[in-house]
Amino acid sequence: MVVDVPPRRRRWRDKKPLPRLVLELSVIVVAKLALLMLIWYVAIRPLPRADVSPAGVGRMLAPASASTQGSKP
Repeated sequence: MVVDVPPRRRRWRDKKPLPRLVLELSVIVVAKLALLMLIWYVAIRPLPRADVSPAGVGRMLAPASASTQGSKP
């Protein structure tokens, strides 16, 4: 007598988890990059930049003028 055994169902442990892990990690990395880019464009990019032209550097390194030093008693 031959007994027909139904095919064994595959369990989640039997599957290879590597492709799913790669997909999940890729999604996490892309989401974090998108969040960092959003923070950059919203919070950091609008900040005023330093004047690095030669004239601007000269003004920053020049000694203070008499009008900005105040009067000495």
